[in-house]
Amino acid sequence: MPWAKSGDGIDIYYEAHGLEEAAAPCLVFAHGAGGNATSWFQQVPAFAASHRIAVFDHRGFARSICPAEQQSAARFEDDLATVMDAVGMDRATIVCQSMGGWTGVRAAVNRRDRVEAVFLANTPGAIRNDVTVANMAQMAERLAAAGGLVNRAYSAEFGARNPVGALLYRQISAYNTQARPNIRDDSVYVSADQAKATGVPFHMLSSDLDPLFPPEVLQAVAADIDAPMTHVEGAGHSTYFEMPDEFNAALRAFLNR
Repeated sequence: MPWAKSGDGIDIYYEAHGLEEAAAPCLVFAHGAGGNATSWFQQVPAFAASHRIAVFDHRGFARSICPAEQQSAARFEDDLATVMDAVGMDRATIVCQSMGGWTGVRAAVNRRDRVEAVFLANTPGAIRNDVTVANMAQMAERLAAAGGLVNRAYSAEFGARNPVGALLYRQISAYNTQARPNIRDDSVYVSADQAKATGVPFHMLSSDLDPLFPPEVLQAVAADIDAPMTHVEGAGHSTYFEMPDEFNAALRAFLNR
């Protein structure tokens, strides 16, 4: 199994899929706090015939063992670059789910030379405005009331119609026994003006049943960074997992533009 060593000595687990040609367009998928590299099993086959692909476990998740005190999102963009170097990618579109948005947005701001575009799914990324500040302040309470992240990571409707998929989600998430990601400190945020100044194309995806980053939160961020947005009906926080066909279609449309 391949690992890439980050600048501070953490071994980041990654996988390479899809095309091997150096000139092929590149995608890196950055998972959320309920997932890991395995979560993208419904996306990798859909794009493997047209792209070079990398998936990875964020530091502290699943196979990327990392002490809790080193799990700051301030290291995410460097871990991303480490994975891209290991796979042989100069530039890539970063596809982000929830916590992975901190990776994509911070990479766009701090590693602009490596980022082609950023697709933000069910996440405001690391962008701070009044709406995201208020939403994050309320989130801990909502998660505690629900009994933890895994109970908010997909919609109740998905669990009812697809109990096998819901069980699989929980099983994948269960490998994150050491994950303690820090995405709350002031130091891990960037402003909308910083994001816009990069010139990187952003696209946002929201879903109506998302209790963590509701559509109105993402709409406020999209307006601040002049990003178009796709809205999906009938999905919760994990659109990529709950409604993969709709997610993949939105991503493909963004890539084609």
